Amino acid sequence: MHVRKGALVLALVAAGLCAPSPASAAPVAITLCALPGAATMAGGASVPIWGFATGCANPGLPGPVLSVNVGDTVAVTVTNALPAGHTLTFEAPGITFDPGPDSAPPGGTVTRTFTASAPGTYLYESGGDAGRQEAMGLYGALIVRPATPSWDVEAPLVLSAIDPAFNAAPETFDLHAYRATYWLINGKSYPDTAPGITAAGGQRLLLRYLNAGYDNTTMTLLGMHERVVARDARPIDGTLDVTAETLPAGATEDVIVTVPAGAGPSPHGFPLYNRQQHLTNGAQTGVSPAPATGGGMLIFIHH
Repeated sequence: MHVRKGALVLALVAAGLCAPSPASAAPVAITLCALPGAATMAGGASVPIWGFATGCANPGLPGPVLSVNVGDTVAVTVTNALPAGHTLTFEAPGITFDPGPDSAPPGGTVTRTFTASAPGTYLYESGGDAGRQEAMGLYGALIVRPATPSWDVEAPLVLSAIDPAFNAAPETFDLHAYRATYWLINGKSYPDTAPGITAAGGQRLLLRYLNAGYDNTTMTLLGMHERVVARDARPIDGTLDVTAETLPAGATEDVIVTVPAGAGPSPHGFPLYNRQQHLTNGAQTGVSPAPATGGGMLIFIHH
């Protein structure tokens, strides 16, 4: 079926996935710092990380959510406060940066600029050290908002994993031996993912998935269908309703769910969880020093 280009653009605008550029773009300045820190896992274990922060203290896992509007002109300045010898490369697949340096030397800074021309969900990261910097925690969500959203509430869900043995020695660890034992949503595993996601019955909830891990990750939502509206910040053609969806490593996906009026299939609400059964915290059964406990990549949507 032939569809005129103008009609397609109008349809995407109505869906909130595409928007005309504002008459005057707003300049946005973002300042980040990449530095060592620590993250507390479920059960209390402290794991070394390298993370992003808005100041050079208290890095987060993941980094702060960066939010801009479509049409904004954006400048991201990153300071490299990583251990000596590590060059930081700031990337955001799907974003077209203006020409210029992309890396900050040890102790230095880099500024990357772009125009936020396409609404959607993007993963920002450091591509340094052949992926080791991202595995240490240097990643986060970059959201370009449309002029007119088609949802009521939203939740970014950065999916990742940690192998504490790697994090303890990132420069020398043999990545062939990498075995994640913590599976995280926004840097937390269940039960630390509480209080979860809140949406009222009848509301349209946008889930922004970002897979910052090494592996493909399948997420299942029990009791609701998800309508996939975009992959890697590109609107999809047609209608696609799913109960489980696999995200390749490094991918992003936007889905919308309409929250039922009922309480959900669980006392806690509607479970959203990893279908590969990455629902444990800590060492796997039979592995020293301790067996795993229940938890992992699980969060609840509730009223």
